[in-house]
Amino acid sequence: MKTIRSRLIVIFILCLSFMAVLAVVYNRNIFDLKKKLILMEHFDDFRDNLLELRRHEKNFFLAKDITSLDKMISYLDKTETAFNELKNQIKNVIGKKQFDEFQIALESYKQLLQENIDMAKSGSERYSDETLREKGKILNDFSNNLISVKRRRIDTALNNIQFVPIALSGIFLIIFIIILRIAQKDFFEPLSLLLGATENISNGIFELIEYPTQKCDEVSQCLIAFNKMTHEIEIHQAQLVQSRKMASIGTFTSGIAHELNNPINNISLIVDTLLEDGEDLSRQQRISLYEDLMNQADRSTDIVKSLLEFSRTDQEHLEKISLEELVDKTARLVKNEMQLQQITFKKEIKGQLLPIWIDKSRLQQALLNLLINGIQAMPKGGILSIILGPGKNPGEMRIDVSDTGVGIPADQLDSIFDPFFTTKKEGEGTGLGLSVTYGIIQKHGGRITVKSTQGKGTCFSIFLNAR
Repeated sequence: MKTIRSRLIVIFILCLSFMAVLAVVYNRNIFDLKKKLILMEHFDDFRDNLLELRRHEKNFFLAKDITSLDKMISYLDKTETAFNELKNQIKNVIGKKQFDEFQIALESYKQLLQENIDMAKSGSERYSDETLREKGKILNDFSNNLISVKRRRIDTALNNIQFVPIALSGIFLIIFIIILRIAQKDFFEPLSLLLGATENISNGIFELIEYPTQKCDEVSQCLIAFNKMTHEIEIHQAQLVQSRKMASIGTFTSGIAHELNNPINNISLIVDTLLEDGEDLSRQQRISLYEDLMNQADRSTDIVKSLLEFSRTDQEHLEKISLEELVDKTARLVKNEMQLQQITFKKEIKGQLLPIWIDKSRLQQALLNLLINGIQAMPKGGILSIILGPGKNPGEMRIDVSDTGVGIPADQLDSIFDPFFTTKKEGEGTGLGLSVTYGIIQKHGGRITVKSTQGKGTCFSIFLNAR
């Protein structure tokens, strides 16, 4: 019994054998019991329709979900149809008095529901909340009482059965518990792990499932395939982040070139001065020029170092960093791009900043994506600002990146973090920048939100835990 199919066949054979023995023992009583059970199923369906009706009633009043009204009508019709079909049996079980009370309550509920539908269609929010709920409770209590009475009658019929079927039921119960324990170990536990791992992937956490998979059943093979898929996704996610880095570098290459050109020109001028007038200069003047030369060389080195740190391809490396320092380094990468677009950059610190443990390169990638988006959203210039400070939760740091650009339409805000979704014109964006940013923040246990108003600008808020 290596496969789930073979195990299910064995279980089915055991159940079938038990039913055959039970049918022989209870040949005289089975027909009557069957009728009772079938009627019980109808009563269960009747109650299930009422429970669904009450559930959608709750959605309507608590969540203001107008679509729940249509579902309430549907389940009310099903309830009414079942009631009419079973009214003779119901009256026999519950008695005429309670039957009449339920019928009156059902008509009142139907009338109140129609009134609420009419108010909802007219745009009014003055719903008959309490009255409708009271009638619904009467319906629900009736169905529960109906089921309870019917079950007692079935229990009475079962109590008349001889000892043998009781013993057989006990044996079947023991077999069922054994099967359930086997199913719990072989099926439910690994499926639960699979569900948790799937949720982790949706949050950007790529963890393999640690579970012994020496068996050859379908569940074990599924776990093996899942672990392989997770490994591949993690690899491609890292490649996606790196490709986005390269795209970002291409976006501000001209700015970097201009940033390097300034110190190189200064170095050239200083060297020319030393070559032409070096002998006529005093020692102090030459020392001053040498210092300027070193400063310009250090400036060039810092620019190249920042670029290399940003574009590195090694694995995730957590380190304790200063948010302010990281923001400054990231802003320098797009400094010239902002100047070319006539964009004013502002940085503000509100409250005490705590250092955080995070992958500096990847967080810089996330911030850079947001800065580039902000620059591209202001083709005619504007203000790009970053505000740093504590979040609402203890130990939480917040980074707000906002612009005064064109903004994002409200109907597109829920989709902006989806891969390949972009609000830019065709050919101007891949739709991966914000998706990569979202994945980076999620992977580090943080979250990112967005607020935007068309014509006024957009604000992205990053929340990270200081660890």
